[in-house]
Amino acid sequence: MFRFYYSYDLMSELEKELQRDHKMVQLMVDEYDLFLLSIPLIDALASELAAEIVVISTSHKKSMKLVNLCKRLIDMNVQIYWKVDKDLFVKEDYFAIFDKEYLISKYKQEDFDNPENLVRSKNDFFNGLTLASKKLSMFDGDILINFELNQSIVYPGDEVILNWEVQNAHEIQIEPLNDKFDEKGVKSLTINKDTKFTLVAKNKGVIQKKSLYVRVLKRKEINFNIEVFDPILKEYIALQTSNDNSNDYAVYSGQRVKLSWNIKMLGKLLEAKLGNLPLAGSHEFEISKKTDFSFVFQSMNNSQRKMISIHCFENKEIFNEPAKDMEIKSVKNKFFFKKILYLVIDYFRKIFY
Repeated sequence: MFRFYYSYDLMSELEKELQRDHKMVQLMVDEYDLFLLSIPLIDALASELAAEIVVISTSHKKSMKLVNLCKRLIDMNVQIYWKVDKDLFVKEDYFAIFDKEYLISKYKQEDFDNPENLVRSKNDFFNGLTLASKKLSMFDGDILINFELNQSIVYPGDEVILNWEVQNAHEIQIEPLNDKFDEKGVKSLTINKDTKFTLVAKNKGVIQKKSLYVRVLKRKEINFNIEVFDPILKEYIALQTSNDNSNDYAVYSGQRVKLSWNIKMLGKLLEAKLGNLPLAGSHEFEISKKTDFSFVFQSMNNSQRKMISIHCFENKEIFNEPAKDMEIKSVKNKFFFKKILYLVIDYFRKIFY
C-alpha cells in the first residue's frame, strides 16, 4: 500500500522509522544529515536492512570523517552515490523511500492526486540520481600517482602550477595546502619561499606519497648610480639618498647629472622617456627642473620597476667658486713672486756695494 508523510524534522522521523521492520531504504540526504542518521542506520543495517544512499554536495571534496563513515557503510553492503548539485543542496528537499512504497519527505510535494503516483515519481527521481551520480567505493591495492610542477626554480612572487592525476584512491591531500582534492586537478599558487608539496593518497589499505620541491631564488635588484659633475674638482661625484628605502636625490640647477647602470641579467631595460636601453650604459644631462625616471626591467621570470626622482635647487654661487678660487690663488702667487724678487735684489746689493 502506497503512502507518504511530510515532516520538517525529517531526521527525527527517519530515525524512528529505521527502528521499524523494513527490508530496504532509499535515502537522499546531505553529508551532515548522513552523520545524524549514522547510528540508527548502522543498527538497522545489522538487522539485514538493504540501503541505497545519494549524498548531495556542492563539491567532490570529502572529509576524512565522512570517508571513514562511508567505508563502514560500504563494508555493510550499502550502495553510496555522490551527487554534486548546488540547486538540490540549497533546496534541501531530502526524502527516504522505505520498501518502495512509503515516502517520508521534508517538504510537501505538489501536483499529485494519489500516493502511488507520488511514490513512483520519487522512486524514478532517485533512480535517475544514482545513474547521474558517482558511486563511491573504498579502493584497495596499489595507488598510481602522477604529480607534476610546471617549474621548480622561481623568484619570489612567481606562480607555479600543480598538476595531478591519481588512480585507485578515495582520499587525496596535498600538503601544506590542508585541503581535500579530486582524483584529477590543476592548482595555481603564488610562491614566496622554498616549498615542499607532498601529495598523500589513501585507499582502504594503502597510503602513497609523492613530493615536489620548489626552490625560490633571491631576486636580484636592478641598481642605478647617480653622479653629479663638480665644477671645482672637475669630476663626477656619486650621490647618496637620505635612506636605503628612498630613490630621491638632490642637486643644484644647472649641474650635469649622470645615471649609469650595469645589469648582469638577461632581459630588456626600458625607460618611459628614453625608450629601450642597453643593459649596461649611462645617460647624461644638464638639469634645470625636477626630473623623474621610470625604469622597467623585463626578464623571462619577472618584471622589476625602479622609480628615480632628482630634485633641483637654485644656488648660483657654486659656479662662481672656481673663479674665486683661481683669483685667490693668483693674488697669492703674485705676492709670493714679489717677495722672492725683493730678497734676490737685496742679496746682490750686499755683495757688490
